[in-house]
This record gives sequence, C-alpha cells and structure tokens, in this order.
Amino acid sequence: MSSSRTAGQIDLEDLFNWLEQQPELEDIRSKAASTLCEYRPGEATPADRIQCNPDTELNQDTGPLKKLFEIVWVPGRSMRGKAFSTPELDQSLNSVAKLMCISTIWDFVCTIPLFNFSLGVLGVAALPAATALSFILLWASNVAGENSTDRRTKHSAKAMWSLTAFVLLCTAKTVVSGVGIDLMIGSKAVASTYAKKLSQEALAKDISELQRLEIGDKKSQDIYAECNSIKSRMQALEANRKANDTQYVSLFVQANGANAVTKADRGLTSQQLVDRYGSASNIPGICRQSKAIQDLNSIKAIPLSTSIDQKKQAIVKLPALAYLQKQEPDVFNEHFRLKGDQLEWVNGTEAVAQATDQFYRNLFSGQFGLLGFSLFTLAISIILTGAASIMLYLTGGNPQVHASYTGELNQFRDRRLSEYASLINKQN
Repeated sequence: MSSSRTAGQIDLEDLFNWLEQQPELEDIRSKAASTLCEYRPGEATPADRIQCNPDTELNQDTGPLKKLFEIVWVPGRSMRGKAFSTPELDQSLNSVAKLMCISTIWDFVCTIPLFNFSLGVLGVAALPAATALSFILLWASNVAGENSTDRRTKHSAKAMWSLTAFVLLCTAKTVVSGVGIDLMIGSKAVASTYAKKLSQEALAKDISELQRLEIGDKKSQDIYAECNSIKSRMQALEANRKANDTQYVSLFVQANGANAVTKADRGLTSQQLVDRYGSASNIPGICRQSKAIQDLNSIKAIPLSTSIDQKKQAIVKLPALAYLQKQEPDVFNEHFRLKGDQLEWVNGTEAVAQATDQFYRNLFSGQFGLLGFSLFTLAISIILTGAASIMLYLTGGNPQVHASYTGELNQFRDRRLSEYASLINKQN
C-alpha cells in the first residue's frame, strides 16, 4: 500500500511522517521493523495475505529499575504534553532535563555528608538514612522541575509554585553544598580548627580565673574596701585616742574581732581559720576575713599561674587536637572521641554547625585559599542551579511546549487515528 495514498480526509503520508517523528514511538517502530511476517499472495484480502508473528509483543521496560532511573534522570518528554512534539523540541527538552538532573544529582552528592553527620546517632544506619533523605530531596526537586513547564491557564499557578519550589530546594542544597564537601573530605580539618577555638577559650577561662583570684570577686572587693574604710576611721581617731576610746574599740572589734577571739586564734594560718569557722565570711573581724580571702586566693593562684604558663608554651608547640587532648582532656572528651586512630565527633549536629560556621566565615572574610575544593563545589552548584532554573523558566514559555499541552490537538490527533483505524478495518 502506497504511503502517498489519500483516503477520505486522511493523508497517509502525513500520518506516517508523524509516526516517524515521535521519539516516544521508537520502541514501536523498532519492534514493527523487526517483526517476522509471512506473505501469502493467493489470499483475497491484505489481512490474509500478510500474516505477522502472533507472539509479537512490545517490550516496554516499566519495571522498578526503569522507574527509579527516570526519577534520577528525567526524560525530556516528561517536560511536555502528549498532544504535540517534534524531534527538535524533544532534543531541546532533553538538554534542559539533563541540565536539571545534573544539578540535582550534584546537590544530592553534596548533601549526603551533611545528613550523615547530623544522623550520626543512628550509627551504621546513618549513611543509608542520609542517602534516603538526599534522594527524597532530589526526587522532589525533579518533580518540581517537571511540573514547572505546564503553564496552561488552569495550571499556571501550579507551574509557578513548582518553579519556585525547585529554586528554593536547589538554593537550600546549594547553600550547604560546600559544607557537605568539607565534612566529607575535611572533617578532621574542621575538628582541628574547632579544637583551636576550644583551646583558646579554655586558656582564656583560666586567665580570667587567675585575675579573679588576684583581684578578687565583687564580694571580696567589698570586704577589702570595708576593711580599708574601718582602718582609715581608726587612723583618724589615733590623734585623740583617749577622747574617742569607746568608738576606737568598737571599730577595732569590727576589724579584728574581740580580744578573746584574736588570742584564741593566734598562730593559726588563714586556711586553719577557714577550717575553724567554716568559711572566710564567718571569721570574726572584717579585716581578718579580707586577709584570709587574699591569702587563700594567693595559694590557689600559684599553681594556676604555673599551669597557664605551661599551656601558653604548649599551645604554640602542639597541634590543636593534640593540645586539647593532653592539656584539656575533659573538653576534648566532651566534643571528640578516638575510635582506634580515627577521630570522631561526639555530636554530629555540632560538626555540621562548626563546618558551616567555618566555611562561611572564611568565605565572607575572603580567605578563599582555606576553602579549597569546597569553594569549587559551591560555585558549580550555584552555576548549575541558576542555569537549570533559567532554562526551566524559558521552557515553560516555549510556544511548542504550550502546544504540547493543548487539548484541541489531542482531540484532533485522536480523531485522525480513529479515522485511520476505521479505514484499515474497511480495507481488511
């Protein structure tokens, strides 16, 4: 039968050309071309003269692996309707789909370490759970991208929100892409920088405590000031002691306690006085309290001062993690642990927080050399996300894509195919 034959309103040559141009019909065309047929010239009708293999079936792979693959690698035909297509349009849509999928796959890889550390409490299940969460985000991003191209009047709001969702999801993943790579290839470097910060904080705390011991806290300073005030008043009364004896004795008792008490305590050290009265504030006489506090603080300050000097020398010589483990073991064990020779974070969320803080602090301060490969990862993610978002927006405005969703074209195509089927049935 000639392909140029016209029957009724059906142009068979146009119909065959249309069938040849549809990429989604490739499996049907290939199967038809390879089907074995038997030609019987003696039969009366075309249907009897040409007998095809009755066991022929179209092999369409719609299994779970195929579906999973198309979730990750979205086919271009998913970004248009079924009413209209051309090879050029599908080639263009395939390019857009590839760009979109490369962007979401890139972010998928970058976010796995982030989830892996955050879910560290799950142990060996952390990595599978992290992969599953990253895959869900990839799936959601690709679905949003697919739905963003259908801008028919009744679907325009859905398309707009889908494109917005795609941009927001990809932007969120882009923001943490560099952090994820830092955690994947440089977790120990992040830990080392954090250990340096913890070491400095611990040393500053010791120095602050030494200053408190040397100067005294507010209560100690108040006691010291009150003692000096009493001594000044007593000194003012010295010139005319006989006329002011009663007042002088009262001040003396306030400063040193009663004579009987001072005699009983004679020869005792400040520590012994504290042991006798329970605390420095219970020692009779405000000036004796002040002296006891100063003496005890001086005793405590001596080893602390020595320790601070040693730590200042060690913090320069030792790596941050080694210093923290040796000089501040309690702080080290609070944040890190050693599993064999492998350093691990006690809290995965803290690891993510520190990696994020360090990455963006270095980025905004212009210390790009400290970022290394993670900066490259962030840059690629930004480029891919931006390019994919722009291409999806432009694709949604393509007139041919609009046409592919048009219901009138669907009805016209179905009517022509129905007429063609009716013609073939009549010929048979």
